[in-house]
Amino acid sequence: MKVLLKEGAAEPTPATILVPSSRGEVTFETLIGETIPTTKKGVIAESSEGPIIDAVNAAAVERDDRLVSGKSLAAHLRHLNKGLRDYEVGSKIGLQETNGRVLFDDSEAKRVNRAEGLARGDQIAIGPAIRPKAYMNARGEVVSVGGGKVEVDLDPGDRDRIERERGKPIAERQSIPVSCVEKVS
Repeated sequence: MKVLLKEGAAEPTPATILVPSSRGEVTFETLIGETIPTTKKGVIAESSEGPIIDAVNAAAVERDDRLVSGKSLAAHLRHLNKGLRDYEVGSKIGLQETNGRVLFDDSEAKRVNRAEGLARGDQIAIGPAIRPKAYMNARGEVVSVGGGKVEVDLDPGDRDRIERERGKPIAERQSIPVSCVEKVS
């Protein structure tokens, strides 16, 4: 699971794992509630779930706040993990407010290059970032890669399922954004 840690932290602990502020501010805070200055960014790290669950439980006990429970902290981390999966470990992420929305400040982050290593003939699965959602979990074979897109020959069974869900026929060969595919073995 990907998490954000305070700069300089090596281990995921209640005092080093960052989540968006529970006070409605455009900043991060540690699991125990320590606010991080808006100029500071978190560093993406990869960790197994065991230490993270332990940190969440310890933070919930230390906070002793009926509005911020262990369950809500875990939900924040799961949501944050979904946003972090497009970035490489070690990247720095901050928060910024744009048009009334809080977004990642990824100016110092490096995105995962999903096209790297993809070649003609590779088997792929389409992930949850795809629109329309009917394409999610479909599999296929890579025909070509270029320009941020992957040309894929869809599996006939998946193509039939998508046609039933969408109510209209689709082509066997589809152009899918690279950010929506994952190579499978």
